[in-house]
Amino acid sequence: MSSENYNIFRRLRVVAVLVMTIIWCQNLQAASYQYINLSPSNINKSIGSEWGVSVMYDVSTGDNTLTGIGIRIHYDSSKLEFQGNENVAIGSVSDPLHKVEEPIYSDKDSTTDMMIVAAWSAFPQTEWPKQTLPFKLMDLTFKVKSGIDSSDTSINVTFTSTASGYLGQAQSAIAHITTDPTISWATANQSVTENTGSVDIIAQLSFTSPQNVSVPITVSGTAEPITDHNFTSQSIIIPSGQLTVTKTITILNDDLIEDDETIVLSMGTPVNALTEDPIVQTIIIQNDDEGHFTTPITATMNSILFYGEYFTINGDLAVKGDEIGVFDPEGVLCGRSIIEATGMYALTVYGDDITTPDSDEGANSGDLLTFKIWDASTQSELTVSGNMFVPDDVFEGAIPASPNNPPKWTSNNDQWGLNISITSNQEISLRAGWNLFSFSVNKVYYDSTNQPTVATLSNAEFLKVASLNDALQSINGKYQVIRNFDSQGAHTFNPLLPTFLNNLHYLAAGYGYWIKMSEPATLVLSGSRANVADSLLLSSGWNLIGCWHSHAQYSSATEPDIEFPNQVELIKVDTINTVFQSINGFYTIIRGFDTGAKTYNPALPSFLNSLNYIGPGYGYWIKLSESKILNY
Repeated sequence: MSSENYNIFRRLRVVAVLVMTIIWCQNLQAASYQYINLSPSNINKSIGSEWGVSVMYDVSTGDNTLTGIGIRIHYDSSKLEFQGNENVAIGSVSDPLHKVEEPIYSDKDSTTDMMIVAAWSAFPQTEWPKQTLPFKLMDLTFKVKSGIDSSDTSINVTFTSTASGYLGQAQSAIAHITTDPTISWATANQSVTENTGSVDIIAQLSFTSPQNVSVPITVSGTAEPITDHNFTSQSIIIPSGQLTVTKTITILNDDLIEDDETIVLSMGTPVNALTEDPIVQTIIIQNDDEGHFTTPITATMNSILFYGEYFTINGDLAVKGDEIGVFDPEGVLCGRSIIEATGMYALTVYGDDITTPDSDEGANSGDLLTFKIWDASTQSELTVSGNMFVPDDVFEGAIPASPNNPPKWTSNNDQWGLNISITSNQEISLRAGWNLFSFSVNKVYYDSTNQPTVATLSNAEFLKVASLNDALQSINGKYQVIRNFDSQGAHTFNPLLPTFLNNLHYLAAGYGYWIKMSEPATLVLSGSRANVADSLLLSSGWNLIGCWHSHAQYSSATEPDIEFPNQVELIKVDTINTVFQSINGFYTIIRGFDTGAKTYNPALPSFLNSLNYIGPGYGYWIKLSESKILNY
């Protein structure tokens, strides 16, 4: 071959190679792929820990009607232990096979030596998988072996078969192994009742660490810090050499009716450890309160709605936990609202069901409705009356003002605006002559230069007055003298004498007082009531005490025929001793005076005792063998 011909041949060969290369590249670009991706593809794991890998299938053309696929999953058994597989997709030829890698190095990775072999086929159908892509083929679980050093290890994918006209393309996974332990919660869920008091949370390591391990904790959930529990976002530290640490969360009890609430504790990124599930712990706080107005309400097909946007109790906006109960003229509870938003309420009041004439489920058209308020802060029940109702257009005029004051049940589906501004007046009926009375408005009225150093109910309001007569304006001119007795003797206030000639200088809730009336009258005091759960320190010997409980408690077969202050409910008890359980065994006698002297001696049978009730508005002598704390 001449030199010229040889050069021509060389040029033609180069051109042919270029053409073949172009054709090959075009075919490569036009190739279709079946993809296998491992998820997660990149993960940090501690020695001894487990994790799951999902094998995901996809197709470059989006075609989910191919004939099937065969794959191998390769791993290094010196670092990982295969724990098993689950959730194998439809169309599996057989259970995935775990075996020694064959052929060796088929994934071109000299570190892997074991594999899981699996295949899926459309047979006997002609299309696979006929599912939305991407599609999970199976889940694999691996465990990092103990006793190894920090390192990386790969989990690789190769193909034993692909659909006709398709190539296989895979994404492997890499596990970064560390000798740091994992940290997790000991449990993912706990449930406690609101009155439990506390709950323990435990953070645990997979093994002890030579270093302190800390992890930030984020607190969320529907339960509110400060009002529902005392735990806030913080870091938890497990000291070196220690496997667990326990923290106690105080659960704060209240009397509110509310949905079950949650505390959600989430672990962040730890120092000197890795997180492992569960890293989120949910504590459910179960409500244990029923509220005050607990009589079942029958929801009928007839109802009206009252709305308020300015509801106050003693000048303060009503708060979460306060309640409104509505009663028909027969005393049937036919509506209740528990305050959720400060000063606002929505109240459904049900009407009577005309299809059940023998039952009274609620109000009828034109019926006057009785509104009662439960003041959660003072644990007292109040009745709304007179100008305490404030009919108003509410929510920028969207709801018109109630046309009736006091409110009435009108027609089905009516909606009315009705604000409420209630004061907890206590009315105490006094007859002509001597009365032994007390009051439960939680105040101490005093006319001395300094506040008296007398034992009081908690949160009592000290109110300085020019004269004790200022506190008794509702009966001014109708009483002659007030007397009190304590360990220092008798103390007297005469409204006709100047202050320096009187030696009774205070009137306090929880104590009893003798008052001599020149004519019958009603003493009216305003203010927040004492909490029924409150207590008062009594001294050894005789004490003249009052009743600050909101209920009158009686032990007779029938209700006592005496006049209690307004808004007082009568409660039946086994014996008067039941009322005085807090000082049982330390008192010898109780005496009361309303229409005459009445006595209760706990050592005597009930038929020999004449005092069979204890109620607000009245005072009582009680003799103690030693100082004790009284609560009702």
